[in-house]
Amino acid sequence: MKIVSLSLSLAVLALAACSSSSTPATSSGGTNPDQGLAGDGDTAAAAAPDKNPQGVAYPTDNIGTNPRLGDKAGNKLANYKFLGYPNGDTSQGLQPISMATLFDPTGTSYKLIHIQASGSWCVYCQEETKTIVPLRQALADRKVAWIISLAEGPTPGSPATTKDLDRWVSQFKAPYTQLLDPSNKNFGPFYDAAALPWNANVNAKTMEILSSGVGATTKEADILADVDGWIGKIDSGSIK
Repeated sequence: MKIVSLSLSLAVLALAACSSSSTPATSSGGTNPDQGLAGDGDTAAAAAPDKNPQGVAYPTDNIGTNPRLGDKAGNKLANYKFLGYPNGDTSQGLQPISMATLFDPTGTSYKLIHIQASGSWCVYCQEETKTIVPLRQALADRKVAWIISLAEGPTPGSPATTKDLDRWVSQFKAPYTQLLDPSNKNFGPFYDAAALPWNANVNAKTMEILSSGVGATTKEADILADVDGWIGKIDSGSIK
Protein backbone atom coordinates (compact mmCIF):
# COMPACT_ATOMS: atom_id res chain seq x y z
CA MET A 1 0.00 0.00 0.00
CA LYS A 2 1.09 3.58 -0.60
CA ILE A 3 -0.19 5.22 2.53
CA VAL A 4 -2.23 3.42 5.13
CA SER A 5 -1.57 5.48 8.21
CA LEU A 6 -4.31 4.80 10.74
CA SER A 7 -4.99 7.07 13.67
CA LEU A 8 -5.47 5.44 17.05
CA SER A 9 -9.17 6.21 16.88
CA LEU A 10 -9.55 4.34 13.62
CA ALA A 11 -7.29 1.51 14.69
CA VAL A 12 -9.47 0.55 17.62
CA LEU A 13 -12.55 0.26 15.44
CA ALA A 14 -13.52 -2.93 13.65
CA LEU A 15 -12.46 -2.20 10.08
CA ALA A 16 -12.97 -4.24 6.95
CA ALA A 17 -11.97 -3.48 3.40
CA CYS A 18 -12.84 -4.75 -0.05
CA SER A 19 -10.15 -5.30 -2.62
CA SER A 20 -9.91 -4.89 -6.37
CA SER A 21 -7.36 -5.38 -9.10
CA SER A 22 -7.26 -1.74 -10.11
CA THR A 23 -4.02 0.18 -10.54
CA PRO A 24 -3.38 3.16 -8.24
CA ALA A 25 -4.31 6.42 -9.92
CA THR A 26 -1.95 9.28 -10.58
CA SER A 27 -2.11 12.34 -8.38
CA SER A 28 -4.63 15.09 -9.04
CA GLY A 29 -1.89 17.22 -10.51
CA GLY A 30 -1.60 14.95 -13.54
CA THR A 31 -3.00 15.59 -16.99
CA ASN A 32 -4.64 12.22 -17.60
CA PRO A 33 -8.22 12.52 -18.88
CA ASP A 34 -11.06 11.74 -16.51
CA GLN A 35 -12.11 8.42 -18.04
CA GLY A 36 -15.28 8.22 -15.99
CA LEU A 37 -16.51 11.43 -17.61
CA ALA A 38 -15.18 10.76 -21.10
CA GLY A 39 -12.57 13.48 -20.67
CA ASP A 40 -14.98 16.24 -19.70
CA GLY A 41 -14.44 16.14 -15.96
CA ASP A 42 -11.24 18.17 -15.72
CA THR A 43 -12.64 21.24 -17.48
CA ALA A 44 -16.01 21.20 -15.73
CA ALA A 45 -14.62 20.57 -12.26
CA ALA A 46 -12.10 23.39 -12.66
CA ALA A 47 -14.95 25.85 -12.14
CA ALA A 48 -15.16 24.83 -8.47
CA PRO A 49 -14.07 27.66 -6.14
CA ASP A 50 -10.65 28.33 -4.62
CA LYS A 51 -12.24 30.29 -1.78
CA ASN A 52 -14.78 29.25 0.83
CA PRO A 53 -18.36 30.61 0.78
CA GLN A 54 -17.24 33.59 2.90
CA GLY A 55 -14.53 34.50 0.40
CA VAL A 56 -11.58 33.21 2.45
CA ALA A 57 -8.79 31.75 0.33
CA TYR A 58 -8.10 28.05 0.76
CA PRO A 59 -4.82 27.20 2.55
CA THR A 60 -1.82 26.57 0.30
CA ASP A 61 0.85 25.81 2.90
CA ASN A 62 1.95 22.34 4.05
CA ILE A 63 -0.14 20.55 1.41
CA GLY A 64 0.35 16.78 1.36
CA THR A 65 -1.10 13.39 2.23
CA ASN A 66 0.29 12.61 5.69
CA PRO A 67 -2.24 12.47 8.55
CA ARG A 68 -1.60 13.67 12.10
CA LEU A 69 0.59 11.36 14.15
CA GLY A 70 0.13 11.99 17.86
CA ASP A 71 1.21 15.55 18.58
CA LYS A 72 2.79 15.94 15.16
CA ALA A 73 0.47 17.86 12.85
CA GLY A 74 -0.57 16.29 9.58
CA ASN A 75 -0.41 17.83 6.13
CA LYS A 76 -3.23 19.96 4.82
CA LEU A 77 -5.57 18.54 2.21
CA ALA A 78 -5.21 19.97 -1.29
CA ASN A 79 -8.16 21.84 -2.72
CA TYR A 80 -9.28 18.89 -4.80
CA LYS A 81 -12.04 19.59 -7.32
CA PHE A 82 -14.79 17.25 -8.44
CA LEU A 83 -18.15 17.02 -10.13
CA GLY A 84 -20.88 15.83 -7.81
CA TYR A 85 -24.18 16.31 -6.09
CA PRO A 86 -24.30 18.69 -3.09
CA ASN A 87 -26.26 17.04 -0.27
CA GLY A 88 -27.14 14.15 -2.58
CA ASP A 89 -29.45 16.39 -4.66
CA THR A 90 -29.38 15.34 -8.31
CA SER A 91 -32.07 17.78 -9.48
CA GLN A 92 -29.56 20.35 -10.76
CA GLY A 93 -27.26 17.83 -12.39
CA LEU A 94 -23.58 17.46 -11.62
CA GLN A 95 -22.07 20.52 -9.97
CA PRO A 96 -18.42 21.59 -9.63
CA ILE A 97 -17.44 21.05 -5.99
CA SER A 98 -14.12 21.74 -4.28
CA MET A 99 -12.81 21.16 -0.79
CA ALA A 100 -12.84 24.94 -0.43
CA THR A 101 -16.63 24.82 -0.17
CA LEU A 102 -16.18 23.06 3.19
CA PHE A 103 -13.25 25.10 4.53
CA ASP A 104 -14.56 26.88 7.65
CA PRO A 105 -11.88 28.68 9.74
CA THR A 106 -14.45 29.85 12.29
CA GLY A 107 -16.13 26.48 12.71
CA THR A 108 -19.50 28.16 12.22
CA SER A 109 -20.91 25.56 9.85
CA TYR A 110 -18.35 22.77 9.98
CA LYS A 111 -15.75 21.58 12.45
CA LEU A 112 -14.91 18.24 10.89
CA ILE A 113 -14.96 16.85 7.36
CA HIS A 114 -15.21 13.09 6.90
CA ILE A 115 -14.33 11.65 3.50
CA GLN A 116 -15.49 8.18 2.48
CA ALA A 117 -14.06 6.91 -0.82
CA SER A 118 -16.03 3.98 -2.23
CA GLY A 119 -16.57 1.66 -5.16
CA SER A 120 -20.09 0.66 -6.13
CA TRP A 121 -19.00 -3.01 -6.31
CA CYS A 122 -17.61 -2.95 -2.77
CA VAL A 123 -19.84 -4.65 -0.19
CA TYR A 124 -18.17 -2.94 2.77
CA CYS A 125 -18.56 0.45 1.06
CA GLN A 126 -22.25 -0.28 0.67
CA GLU A 127 -22.63 -1.32 4.31
CA GLU A 128 -20.86 1.79 5.56
CA THR A 129 -23.11 3.96 3.41
CA LYS A 130 -26.22 2.24 4.76
CA THR A 131 -24.96 2.87 8.29
CA ILE A 132 -24.51 6.61 7.85
CA VAL A 133 -27.81 7.35 6.10
CA PRO A 134 -29.82 7.71 9.35
CA LEU A 135 -27.04 9.74 11.00
CA ARG A 136 -27.64 12.94 9.05
CA GLN A 137 -29.04 14.95 11.96
CA ALA A 138 -26.56 13.57 14.48
CA LEU A 139 -23.67 14.57 12.21
CA ALA A 140 -25.21 17.96 11.40
CA ASP A 141 -25.62 18.69 15.11
CA ARG A 142 -21.90 17.98 15.53
CA LYS A 143 -21.04 20.20 12.54
CA VAL A 144 -19.63 17.27 10.61
CA ALA A 145 -19.62 17.37 6.81
CA TRP A 146 -19.69 13.77 5.56
CA ILE A 147 -18.86 13.41 1.88
CA ILE A 148 -18.81 10.27 -0.27
CA SER A 149 -16.47 9.90 -3.23
CA LEU A 150 -17.26 7.20 -5.78
CA ALA A 151 -14.05 5.94 -7.38
CA GLU A 152 -15.04 2.70 -9.09
CA GLY A 153 -18.13 1.30 -10.76
CA PRO A 154 -19.78 -2.13 -10.51
CA THR A 155 -16.68 -3.93 -11.79
CA PRO A 156 -13.52 -3.82 -9.65
CA GLY A 157 -10.96 -1.52 -11.24
CA SER A 158 -13.44 0.22 -13.56
CA PRO A 159 -13.58 4.03 -13.25
CA ALA A 160 -16.86 5.29 -11.84
CA THR A 161 -19.10 7.04 -14.36
CA THR A 162 -21.91 9.53 -13.96
CA LYS A 163 -24.40 6.67 -14.38
CA ASP A 164 -22.66 4.75 -11.61
CA LEU A 165 -22.90 7.74 -9.28
CA ASP A 166 -26.55 8.28 -10.21
CA ARG A 167 -27.34 4.66 -9.39
CA TRP A 168 -25.41 4.90 -6.12
CA VAL A 169 -27.28 8.04 -5.04
CA SER A 170 -30.62 6.53 -6.04
CA GLN A 171 -29.93 3.24 -4.28
CA PHE A 172 -28.81 4.56 -0.90
CA LYS A 173 -30.40 8.03 -0.81
CA ALA A 174 -27.59 9.21 1.45
CA PRO A 175 -28.27 12.90 2.23
CA TYR A 176 -24.62 13.90 1.90
CA THR A 177 -22.51 15.53 -0.79
CA GLN A 178 -21.45 12.80 -3.20
CA LEU A 179 -18.56 13.17 -5.62
CA LEU A 180 -17.29 11.47 -8.75
CA ASP A 181 -13.58 10.55 -8.51
CA PRO A 182 -13.05 8.08 -11.38
CA SER A 183 -10.20 5.65 -10.75
CA ASN A 184 -9.25 7.55 -7.60
CA LYS A 185 -8.01 10.45 -9.71
CA ASN A 186 -7.89 12.87 -6.77
CA PHE A 187 -7.75 10.72 -3.65
CA GLY A 188 -5.56 8.00 -5.19
CA PRO A 189 -2.33 9.16 -3.48
CA PHE A 190 -3.87 8.45 -0.07
CA TYR A 191 -4.39 4.71 -0.36
CA ASP A 192 -3.84 1.56 -2.35
CA ALA A 193 -6.52 1.46 -5.02
CA ALA A 194 -6.88 -2.27 -4.37
CA ALA A 195 -8.52 -1.53 -1.01
CA LEU A 196 -11.82 0.26 -0.52
CA PRO A 197 -13.33 2.03 1.28
CA TRP A 198 -10.90 4.69 2.39
CA ASN A 199 -11.93 7.00 5.23
CA ALA A 200 -10.34 10.21 6.45
CA ASN A 201 -11.09 12.97 8.95
CA VAL A 202 -10.08 16.55 8.19
CA ASN A 203 -10.14 19.59 10.47
CA ALA A 204 -12.54 21.95 8.69
CA LYS A 205 -10.93 24.96 10.40
CA THR A 206 -7.45 24.34 9.03
CA MET A 207 -7.88 21.49 6.50
CA GLU A 208 -5.31 19.42 8.40
CA ILE A 209 -5.62 15.69 7.71
CA LEU A 210 -6.34 14.17 11.10
CA SER A 211 -6.68 10.51 10.15
CA SER A 212 -6.45 8.40 7.02
CA GLY A 213 -6.97 4.67 6.55
CA VAL A 214 -8.69 1.95 4.57
CA GLY A 215 -11.61 -0.04 5.96
CA ALA A 216 -15.27 0.39 6.82
CA THR A 217 -16.93 1.19 10.12
CA THR A 218 -20.45 -0.22 10.07
CA LYS A 219 -21.76 0.56 13.55
CA GLU A 220 -23.42 3.90 14.23
CA ALA A 221 -21.98 4.12 17.75
CA ASP A 222 -18.43 3.59 16.46
CA ILE A 223 -18.82 6.26 13.78
CA LEU A 224 -20.12 8.81 16.27
CA ALA A 225 -17.43 7.92 18.80
CA ASP A 226 -14.75 8.50 16.17
CA VAL A 227 -16.01 11.93 15.10
CA ASP A 228 -16.72 12.93 18.71
CA GLY A 229 -13.14 12.15 19.63
CA TRP A 230 -11.76 14.45 16.96
CA ILE A 231 -14.26 17.21 17.62
CA GLY A 232 -13.42 17.07 21.29
CA LYS A 233 -9.75 17.68 20.48
CA ILE A 234 -10.61 20.53 18.09
CA ASP A 235 -12.90 22.17 20.67
CA SER A 236 -10.36 21.80 23.47
CA GLY A 237 -7.67 23.50 21.42
CA SER A 238 -5.34 20.50 21.56
CA ILE A 239 -5.51 20.45 17.75
CA LYS A 240 -4.99 23.84 16.12
